[in-house]
Amino acid sequence: MSSFFVDSNLLIYLATTDTDKTARIKTVLNTDNTAFISVQVLNEFTAVCFKKKLLTPEQIEKYVLEYKLYFETADVTFATVSLCFAIKEKYKYSWYDSLIITAALQNNCTNLYTEDMQHNQIIENTLTIINPFI
Repeated sequence: MSSFFVDSNLLIYLATTDTDKTARIKTVLNTDNTAFISVQVLNEFTAVCFKKKLLTPEQIEKYVLEYKLYFETADVTFATVSLCFAIKEKYKYSWYDSLIITAALQNNCTNLYTEDMQHNQIIENTLTIINPFI
């Protein structure tokens, strides 16, 4: 069984829309594989929902608690931050995207689902970035 990592933009669509994107995300998540997020991803989800007033504070909290139950939570430790410098330098992503990539790598994820990075890019010969909407 393999594992995959989910970026915050997918969580936002899942909580705030009922579109083809939402249906596609549900298809991605409906597997026997282990799904990971990080506390950073939860924080990004929360910040965007507050800033854009996508959900009420109560709804945001409800989704955060539901996501915590559904997903495994990848820790972002000092080791993650330390390794992130090399990932950022090599692949030229932003610091926060590089932290997500690093957390996915540290948790042996084979796929990272996001629409914010280069589709089909392979990171460190083990992690494939996938835009599920392509």
